[in-house]
Formats: sequence, C-alpha cells, structure tokens
Amino acid sequence: MDYETIRYEVADEVATLTLNRPAKLNAFTARMGVELVDAMRRADDDHAVRAVILTGAGKAFCAGADIASFAENIRTREGFGSSVNERRGGMLEFPATVAAMRKPSIVAINGYALGVGITMALPCDIRIMANSAKVGFIFARVGMMPELGSTRLLPRLVGASRAAEMMLTGRHYTAAECLAAGLVSQVVPDDQLATKARELAGEILLGSPLSLALTRRALCNAESGTLATAIDFEVFALDKCSASPEHKEYVSAFMEKRKPDLSRVRH
Repeated sequence: MDYETIRYEVADEVATLTLNRPAKLNAFTARMGVELVDAMRRADDDHAVRAVILTGAGKAFCAGADIASFAENIRTREGFGSSVNERRGGMLEFPATVAAMRKPSIVAINGYALGVGITMALPCDIRIMANSAKVGFIFARVGMMPELGSTRLLPRLVGASRAAEMMLTGRHYTAAECLAAGLVSQVVPDDQLATKARELAGEILLGSPLSLALTRRALCNAESGTLATAIDFEVFALDKCSASPEHKEYVSAFMEKRKPDLSRVRH
C-alpha cells in the first residue's frame, strides 16, 4: 500500500510510523486509519523489524479526528448511512491488530493527543510523552463516544475514577498529570522525545524475539484472563522458550561474554 497520511521507515530493526499531516496537526482521517492498520501488520510481518515506534510529524501527535470528516459523516448518515468502521477507515481493527502483534510498540506523544489521537495510543505497549504535550479525551465535547476499546483500556491504566474524570470532563491533561496517573511511563524534554523512544526500542532489542512475543501475549491475555490462566500460559511459554534456539544462543552469549547473534538462530 502507498501511504498518503503516514510515513513508514525502518532503521536498525525499528519501524517508525509517523502520522504525517503536520499542516492539520495530524488530524485523523479514514485514510489514516486504513494506513495505520496496514503499517502495523506490515511491521509485524517484516523480519527486519523487531520493534515499532508510533509518533507524529510537526507540532502534534494527533489533534483528533478531522472536523471536516465529522460534517461528511453527518451528511453520509443522513443520506444513506454507513457503518462506524467504514467511516473510521477500518480503524476499529487497530486494537486487535496491535494485540496480535509479535513486536513491541512504543508511542512517542509530541504535542496534542486528543480524541482518537490518545485512544490509538492505549492498545500499544509503552507510552512516553514530551514535556509540553497534552492529552484530552474530548469526545463528549463534540458529541461523540470514546472508541477503540478505550473505555476498557483506560480504567486498567489509570483506575476507574481517574478514567471517568478524564472521559467525562474532556479536559486537557499535562504530561506531568499523565505521568502521575500512570497513563505514560516517562516524560522527557521535547527535544529528547525521539531519542528516548529510540533508546527504549534499543533496550527492547536486547531481548529474545520469542521471549518478547510471548511476554506481549501474556500481558494482553491478562486483560481478560484470571491468575490461573496467566500461570498456565506462563508455563506453556516457559517450555517453549527453554526449548528454543534463541534461548540457547542467549545463554551461550552470556557465558562467553559476548552479544547474542541471532543470525546463528535458525528461523
């Protein structure tokens, strides 16, 4: 697929997906939804990629849905109707797509992340934020409903009461407030955001691809499972890891005081 609203770049085993409508503060469109889902699947299928960074070009991560699209949606609905997924460009597939990935994902939030601009970040693994960035679940203020599973994901990140406050007031939250609430794991100076995201990705790359994939699956399973099912999956995953060529290579590298060489591992 040719991308019109995002950039897709791979360097040093990291795919960087950049929302690329800077003149519109990367306002979300149906086309962007299609491209984001495709890009995530592309990164997951790419053997040259082991981690994904999602960020925005220019002064904002994503300032929400393009208001022009709201007017078009109203006209479409009044004319002949269409499904929510059609109007969102297939973006409803995004949370399940991210959950099914083998590759860890990092969201680097620069500038405003409003509406869908923040709900698209919730399914991803790690969120970091520039010091001047702001987040807002502004749906009620435009007569809309939070989406992409955010009514389930946000309470699990920040607690039920704080999630209710964020979604019902629709106000903007500072990076410091988001860090205190547990919505993001780090806040960094604006000019260091991209560097910190790459550093985090680099730390992730030190791990075994199989271990990372199974750990991601275990964390996703925790959303709906019990302690017993978590333990059962961990036992299954431990067996799979301990019998893997990757485990053998990582242990050998540790004993030989060298870096693991995944080219020695047969896939």
